[in-house]
Formats: sequence, structure tokens, C-alpha cells
Amino acid sequence: MAKFAGLIFDLDGTLSDSVPMILKSSESTHAKMGIPWDAAAVARFIGRPLYETGVYFAPDRVDEYIETFREFNMVYLPKMIKPFPGVVSLLAKLQDSGMELAIVTSRLQWGADWSAEILGIQSYFTAIMGVEASDKHKPDPEPALLALDKLGVAPAEAAFIGDAAVDIACGKAAGMTTIGVSWGVGGTALQEDAKPDYFVNSVNELGRLLLL
Repeated sequence: MAKFAGLIFDLDGTLSDSVPMILKSSESTHAKMGIPWDAAAVARFIGRPLYETGVYFAPDRVDEYIETFREFNMVYLPKMIKPFPGVVSLLAKLQDSGMELAIVTSRLQWGADWSAEILGIQSYFTAIMGVEASDKHKPDPEPALLALDKLGVAPAEAAFIGDAAVDIACGKAAGMTTIGVSWGVGGTALQEDAKPDYFVNSVNELGRLLLL
């Protein structure tokens, strides 16, 4: 039996074990552009639109930063990303239970679609929404509300699942239940920092929470 009518998932760090790939793409971008490398500072931008990262690290070369990152991303993405263990089987169970599923990510649409294809999860989602799908982005509720409209699910009947504070803030602002996961960029600190309604430490624990 399904606990929710619909679920929105973040992509990177929640479904996809891709943070090392993002950091590798970023490090290569900084090296090529001659920008000092600061892994901790870059990690704070994971989950936000790449434009914001470019504005912070290369305010006078934002377009170059985005294009350079994209070039390295196209090299590393198919080689380095993988689903977190148990994610694919959980998505199959959630779909079988009748829940409508969507992805809301700050990735560009081509990257979101390609990632889902590589991970083998695209068929489980009614909607995969990249950063171009909305005018405003996480933590604003707009992308979540647009995704819920595509699913035909009311916010009160849905949950937002993510590994970063912006995911939890987006879900809360949209009026959804929020579920934080410990295995992504936010780590266990996400529970205290973002205060999601629920917090889980494994994909199995997430499955037990979502499926009664």
C-alpha cells in the first residue's frame, strides 16, 4: 500500500551516486580556467543551478565556466555515475504500488535526461524536470509545484526526497512532506540543518518509510 500519491526525487546525491563526478568536472573546469580549487566551496553549490556556481567562481566569465563544465561533464558523466545500491529496485516497487514519480533537479535538462538513461531509471518517472523547466529554482517551490501538476497530485499527498537543504526547503515551501537522506552531499548534518519531516540513513529504510 502506498503512503503517498506522488513522490518527487532530487537526482544527484539522492538517486545518483554522482557527487564525485560533479567534483571531478568542477576541478577540471577550474584547472582549465585557472581558478583556484576549493572542493568544500564547490560542494556547497551542488544541488543549485550551475549558473550560480559560475557567478560565484567566475563572475566575469560565467558563460565560459558553464560551457567548460559541460565539456568535462560530457566526458565524466557516462564513466562515473551509478545509482545508489537498491535505488532501481525501490523505484520499481514504488511504481508498482501506484505512486506517481518525478525528478526535480538543478541539472540542465539534457544532463538530467542523459543521467536517467545511463542509470536505467527513466521509465519510472512521469516527469524529469531540469533547471529550464521553471523560472525559479530550489529552494523556491515553483519546480516542485510544476512537477506535481504534471503528476496530477496535490502537495498534501506528496513527498519531496533529497540530500540537500535546498531540496527540503523546496518541498516545505510547496506544502509537501519532506524526507532527507544521509548518503548525499548534506550527510547526516542535513537532519539538523534542514529539519526534514523524516530522515533516513539507507535506501532500505527509505523503502520501509514509503511503502506500508
